[in-house]
Formats: sequence, C-alpha cells, structure tokens
Amino acid sequence: MALKHWLRRVTRHTRLSLQAGGVPQLGTPPFLILFVNSICNLKCEHCFVWDRLNQRDDLGLDEIAALSAELGRVENLNLSGGEPFMRADLAEVCRLFVAQNATRQIYVPTNGYYRDRTVDAVERILAESPELDLLALEFSLDGTAAFHDRFRGNPRSFANAMETIDAVTRVQQRDARLRIHAISTVTSDNVEEIRKLTTYLYDRHPAMDHHNLAIIRGDRKNPSLQGPALDAYRDLDAYARRLWAPREQGRFGAVVDPMLTWAKLRTALERRQVVPCLAGRLSAVVYANGDVGVCETLASHPVLGNLRERGFREIWRSAEAEQARERIRCRACHCTNEVFLWPSLTFQPHWLARALLGARAWRRPLPLAGSERQPVALDARGLPTSPGDAAPRER
Repeated sequence: MALKHWLRRVTRHTRLSLQAGGVPQLGTPPFLILFVNSICNLKCEHCFVWDRLNQRDDLGLDEIAALSAELGRVENLNLSGGEPFMRADLAEVCRLFVAQNATRQIYVPTNGYYRDRTVDAVERILAESPELDLLALEFSLDGTAAFHDRFRGNPRSFANAMETIDAVTRVQQRDARLRIHAISTVTSDNVEEIRKLTTYLYDRHPAMDHHNLAIIRGDRKNPSLQGPALDAYRDLDAYARRLWAPREQGRFGAVVDPMLTWAKLRTALERRQVVPCLAGRLSAVVYANGDVGVCETLASHPVLGNLRERGFREIWRSAEAEQARERIRCRACHCTNEVFLWPSLTFQPHWLARALLGARAWRRPLPLAGSERQPVALDARGLPTSPGDAAPRER
C-alpha cells in the first residue's frame, strides 16, 4: 500500500511538472480556485473580496456543472467564498468535480461559524465522494477570542469556530480523509496574538495538524492594515513550525512548507517575483458570479471574461488571457499568495531545488522547550485571552 501511494505521488508530480514546463502546450488548469458563493455572515477587516460579497448573482449548480464539463483533470480544488458552508449544495459541487474531473484533493477555507451546516456538508461530501483522498477544512482565525471577534465583527465568531472544530473532529475519527487545519492572516497588528492563538490551538485541538500563516495581501477591506515586519513574521513562523512539528510528520505537503516560507520572505523582502509564477498555466480563479481570472490579485490581473458570456476554454485561450500570462512571465507582478506560490514552487524542479537549499528544508525543527512556549491565559469559557484584550487599532 505504501509503495502504491508513493508511485501515485511520483506520477502526479511528474505529470504536473511536465504541464508546468509546457507539456501539453496549454491545457486547462489543474489547480482551480472556485468561489462557490459570495454570501458571508462576517465583516473581516483583511478580506480582499469585500466588494464582491453578498451579491445575488452567484452561479447555480447547473452553471458550475457546465464549467466542470469544460475542464480536464482538476488535481486540487480550493472552494472559497463568501462562507462556503452557507451554500446548501456544496456537497453536490464537490461531487461534480470528483466524478467529472478526477479531483482527489479539496480544500475549504471557512470561518467555522455554522457548526451543524458544516458537519452536515462534510459528512455528505465524504459519503458521496468515496474516490476523494483528502478534504481539508482550513479554519480562518486571527488571534485570541476578543481580538478575533472584534476583527470579524461578531461576538460569537471565535467560540462558534471552536465548537465547529470539535464537531468535525468527531467526523474525522470516523473518516481519516478529513483533515483539520487553521489559517491566519498575519498583519502588523496581530503577530503576538497569533503566537498565543497557535499555542492555544495546538493544546486545545489535538486533531488539528497544521496552522498556516499567510501574509496579508490584496485590496483588503481595511486599507490601513499593513503586513508584518519580516523579522517578526520569520520568528512567528519558526515558533509555529517548532510547536507543530510533532503533528507535521507525514502530512501531505509538510516538506514544502519551509520552502514556501523561504519563497514568501524573499518575495516580500525583494518586492519582486522570485519564483516564476505559474498562475494562468497551472492555476485559475472563477469567482461566484462566473468571472474568470488568472489570479486573485485583480489590481494586477483584471477579470478576463464571464462564463455567462463565453465558455471557460474560450476565455482561457483568449488574447486577454495570453496577455495576462505574458505579464506574469515578465514578472510584472509579485505576491506571497500561497495558493499560487505553492504549485509554482513545487512543480518547477529547478526552483524546488533552490528553495530546498535556501530553506535547508531537510533540517527537522527542534521541539519547543516548556520555557519557550507562549503562555496563554484563558477566560471563564476556556477561550484564549490577552492582557487587556488587545483590540485591533482604532480605524
């Protein structure tokens, strides 16, 4: 079984590396970011699609089915929103791609607010898509409870997310294909908050096996939010990597994480595209209303067309799409968005080797000593707090 799994991964890596190198010349993208809805119940200050939320023109299931029919193999499907679990037919969307596009890995970022909806959808996805290898829920959290709730504009946001994690943990005990991750967007405001948060999550949720630390990006709802100081981000990442090391062993993609951090830090420091980006070749974005793009950074790469006016393949092979790919090839843009940086790094052997050496990724992180762990105070509900419940800056 282990040999069969290893051969599948080698075959997949070879296939995607060839596609990254232009073989076939231009197929449909194997990595798809699909915004399944625009409906969201929170008002997150770092949201980069805030001006697209809560519209009434989201694609219907039949329109998503038409998109799926135009695409070839979709190796990795990232279902974004809005809040994806507010879409009632999310399991049917997943089933489409698993059945028609041989999708075996699905990632769903979520605010975790709706416990029962989330559990019902997850159970349906796993039951109705037995071919699926991985369903990863990525709980988006910004800091300790009071900080997170103010940042998200809802006093129940953190507590509800914890209840939802507990509930899906029980599902995971029955089906190991479900993985539970956290993701935090790091800004200049919340570095120490996230240090407390990641310690709390590690202790509170033993089924959670990964905490991703993204650097804020895009045209955020609150334009005064800035990225973290890079030394502070590097220290936070090193702390989290050492903290989570015992659970990272054997996790799919864990070996790439230090290389990804290396690439993000170099990109942010040098303000240029360090790793040649494969957005527009390996990756595509489809928004909730059917707009198609090569990247989520619309300021650099405007929408190419809409699925209600033209088919995906026509848009993907259009002059506008080729112009966007040419701008990317010429490195006219740069970002630290992991959704695009991860496949760009992983499936270009030269850059994978450079990142391996640069990050010294073969080195295992030393476990944290007890004295090095960030102390976390808890309130009466058992939720993490900070002294004075430090809030985001007044805007």
